[in-house]
Amino acid sequence: MATKKEVLEQSQKAIANFFQLSKFLFGEEAPYDVNEIPEDNSYYESAKAISDEMELDWKNMSHDDSNRVMLNMLADAFAAIEPDEHYDAVLTISFKKV
Repeated sequence: MATKKEVLEQSQKAIANFFQLSKFLFGEEAPYDVNEIPEDNSYYESAKAISDEMELDWKNMSHDDSNRVMLNMLADAFAAIEPDEHYDAVLTISFKKV
């Protein structure tokens, strides 16, 4: 069983990843379709693996299939926020002036 500190660190990384992925998929520079993610992008492998699991044609997938892959990417990232069944994630958000 992971220590509370390890669970906290894993959750913090997972939350950051979820926010970064959300920003990437829905931001101003977001790809229209998931197969437009450049190969050198950190999310490419995840998108490709999910596409393969879903048995989709990476190069010729429909926009609807692309959206399904993106939703699965977000679902995986969200699920990683609670890395241990013995702890529930409680999120406290603070803001700093930029």
